[in-house]
Amino acid sequence: MEREFLKNKVGELVALCKNAIEGGFSVVVTGHDMPDCDSIISAVMLRELLSRLGVASAVKFGTYPDGVTLRDMKKLGIADGISFDGFDDNDMIVLVDHHVTFYENKVIGCVDHHTTPPEANFDFNLVVKASSCGRVIYDMAVACGVADDFMEKMAIYSVYLDTQSCRSPKFDKNDLPWLADGIARLGLDEDELTQMGFCLNSLDEDAEVLATYAYKRYEFGGRVGASSCIQIDGEQGGWTEKTDEIVECLKRKMMLDGAFIWVLVVNKPKISRSDLYFIRENGVEVVCLDRLASRSRDVVPVVMRESQSNI
Repeated sequence: MEREFLKNKVGELVALCKNAIEGGFSVVVTGHDMPDCDSIISAVMLRELLSRLGVASAVKFGTYPDGVTLRDMKKLGIADGISFDGFDDNDMIVLVDHHVTFYENKVIGCVDHHTTPPEANFDFNLVVKASSCGRVIYDMAVACGVADDFMEKMAIYSVYLDTQSCRSPKFDKNDLPWLADGIARLGLDEDELTQMGFCLNSLDEDAEVLATYAYKRYEFGGRVGASSCIQIDGEQGGWTEKTDEIVECLKRKMMLDGAFIWVLVVNKPKISRSDLYFIRENGVEVVCLDRLASRSRDVVPVVMRESQSNI
């Protein structure tokens, strides 16, 4: 994107935030429910960007992240100053890493890299396809002349953590030169980045916990669908039995949640393969891919299409 376009968009967001503050509201940045690392990194980055442009904001979430995300937050040193206890009545929200919210607080706008329907329709909308939301916010900071090593480091980690270490189909290969330059200049450990980016789950985790990793809820035409996603070591045995347990958990959960479909995505980033379990009332369909899955490409279109059918 052109820097002037981004600079103007940031100016729009800053003006809306300042208006909210002048009206007695507090500006809050939040990611999606059960936030992953890109959501959390993006929220921290946007808070920092707004601060450098004269806008005070807080980072709050309505739900807690999973254990893998909490581990990586602490490793990155961004765990402090984040609330997971929900929102106050006078909070006005800026969404990052998603553009559909089920919270009733007033939404100022969104910054997202998911271009899946429905279209964002807030006072401020910046939804562009990118490797990660953190990458978008870094570009915003660069356009405004306030980017630094911290912002670039967080953006690099967000890309690795949100694309299974650049193996996901949503990874933009145009980012490769920027990543290589940043990793070398900032002295980052590429092997460590790669291992973190795999976000591998453990067989020791309870199936009930694993079942809702990276949970996302979809609503089209009044019908609710859901998905969750785990990352496994495809070369390690024992996952077939554990996955069967997870599917049984999700069969029960989708009934309780009133979902007509739940898609479990099992990514195997080390070998670039994925298995998708489409769980419906009438059974379970397993689709095996010889690449890593992307929910925007492999899940959302199915949920949207079936929400409009009589299934």
